[in-house]
Amino acid sequence: MNIKRKEILVAAFLAVLISLSVFYVNTQNNMQSIRNNLSLLYSEKSEKLSEEFSSGAEAQQRLISETIEGEIERGAFEQVVNKLEMLTQETDGYVKSLSMTYQDQTWNGFMICKVPSLNVTSFTFGARAIIDDNGTVTYINISVEYLEESQQGQESAYSTINFNLRESKPESKVELGASLGLIWSILATSLWWIAQGIIVGVPLCFASLGVVILVNRGLIPLWRNMLKKPK
Repeated sequence: MNIKRKEILVAAFLAVLISLSVFYVNTQNNMQSIRNNLSLLYSEKSEKLSEEFSSGAEAQQRLISETIEGEIERGAFEQVVNKLEMLTQETDGYVKSLSMTYQDQTWNGFMICKVPSLNVTSFTFGARAIIDDNGTVTYINISVEYLEESQQGQESAYSTINFNLRESKPESKVELGASLGLIWSILATSLWWIAQGIIVGVPLCFASLGVVILVNRGLIPLWRNMLKKPK
């Protein structure tokens, strides 16, 4: 059977169109699933923290202590500290101490904030958002100590939040071993995609070519014969 060049081009175009459509649909479904899972997880954690740390009078009977560590982008350390100070004031708290050190072209420091126990949940999520906007939160630890009535006082109404922040270190020269590992990873990924393209693409091209030939040499001539007027 003689296959025309036009039919091959149409079949190739059809195969590419089908592949892109399948890839787009799968990507959208995966992204939607990820968004739904993240939204559900965030909602569950928010409700759990709210129930544990913002239960009105019960929160006043607990001494809450938190440790939050984060890695800040270079040059954003001062901005993050200023925003955390503003957030502390907005939640009716105060900064107890602040220590900063500049070494090896980067800033790092410790910050202790005192926040009313009733506002600790909103403060924690707000602080995490500030750090994530300028870097990454690497560690959060929350501990709760229940107080007897005789131990309760003005200080027990405040939660203690300890921040340990550091800027990312300057990028060092990539060693030869790391470079070879990166090249090998890229090469392996490329070979995998090529293999997937051959396994899926070749049968898809033949199937598309069969559809084009069926339409061009079977359905279209049949449709034209049906439209012809009988003599």
